[in-house]
Amino acid sequence: MTIAKRLREFRTVKRLTASEVANVLDIPVRTVGSYERGEVQPGTKFYDLMIQKYDINVNWLITGIGKMFIDEEIPKNNDSIIQLQREINFSNEEMKSLVELLQSEAGRNMILKFIAVKRGNKEALNTLIDNLQGIKAVF
Repeated sequence: MTIAKRLREFRTVKRLTASEVANVLDIPVRTVGSYERGEVQPGTKFYDLMIQKYDINVNWLITGIGKMFIDEEIPKNNDSIIQLQREINFSNEEMKSLVELLQSEAGRNMILKFIAVKRGNKEALNTLIDNLQGIKAVF
């Protein structure tokens, strides 16, 4: 299955029109149509918007691997933080710092930049380097 077909499948599952998706993403409806027809491949900005607005699993969208939505990939119980702590072997103090980092807008944005870099977004890498250089200058 292609990205184009998965985009159409996503819209079908969410019961959205191409126009509704375009409005939410603030892009022209013809752009959504060109992606769904396979005429144009979406860029990283489109994928970032799909994550932000719809919690779509971009790995699924691009490759077909995994679940359609991110929240389907995450355990749905109140013990998620404890489970994460055990899996990554963080101390209580490290987990507290991680949660504080995730709760701050600047910290969350920095982590999202790291994630974007991991996914191959070179623009995010440049932004991340600039941010880190700014932090270094403060110290």
